[in-house]
Amino acid sequence: MNFLEWCQNSPLSAAVRHEAWTIPAIEILHLAGVVLVFGSVLVTNLRLLGWILASEPASALAADLARWTRLGLVLLVITGPLLFLAMPMKLFETSDFTVKLVLVAIAGTYYFAIYRKRILAAGGSGTLKRSAAISLGLWMAAIVAGLELGAFS
Repeated sequence: MNFLEWCQNSPLSAAVRHEAWTIPAIEILHLAGVVLVFGSVLVTNLRLLGWILASEPASALAADLARWTRLGLVLLVITGPLLFLAMPMKLFETSDFTVKLVLVAIAGTYYFAIYRKRILAAGGSGTLKRSAAISLGLWMAAIVAGLELGAFS
């Protein structure tokens, strides 16, 4: 609780909350990060499932989209803590926040530890289809948790 109180009372937290436009601007950038990350993952997953771009090698597509994924991650890493600082006490008390963080951590870990390596190695198509379905499900669950958090916080 001391950490949360410190966050709530920090000058950066006050600055984020002070102006009427800061939180909406940060949320727009956060959503742009979500769109970039999920959009690139979605396109790659749909390719792996055989629903789009069948003639494009999945590993080449993933490599082409990697810079957009990284840009989205940078936006999320910057804006996420700023949004947290706007209302740390309230977010910490909301179970949706914990669920969202856990799902993002699981989806991100799966993406970097398993999924991306499999795509770049261009393993068996059955494994890649399963990985695509798992990845898509994890990211969608994290996004739904984030939307739930935004709607009811």
